Amino acid sequence: MNRKPLHTGKSLQQRLSELQGKLAELNAPLSGLEPGRIARVYTRHFIKVNRQLFIPLSLYSIRVFDIPPTCRGVRVGIRTVFPSGNEFNNIRLVGIGRDYLELQGKGKFPSRILFPLSQVESIYRSTTHRKK
Repeated sequence: MNRKPLHTGKSLQQRLSELQGKLAELNAPLSGLEPGRIARVYTRHFIKVNRQLFIPLSLYSIRVFDIPPTCRGVRVGIRTVFPSGNEFNNIRLVGIGRDYLELQGKGKFPSRILFPLSQVESIYRSTTHRKK
């Protein structure tokens, strides 16, 4: 079986430019959740959501909706530098970029969660198995 490698070689800005126009939920340190469409991705440092400029590498996470689920990836647990409870203890890692991780979101609506590496403390193999 030929597996696609998880390493993308892309930066967070490059990945976000592929997702321009999609609905996103930005999880920021002091403002909580900021939902909106990714209106523009600048070459360096900024993205525009809801007429505001954000620095993606300073955010806790970026959840992007309307992305079809994928079967590729590895089940892992992620420890974050911000309090996240057990939300990421059994989640599918689908991409590793130069400065971010991409996870497939759980739940009814297909989504991807992009974590700047500065917000990730550790990655470990998940010991809990998904229920069938």
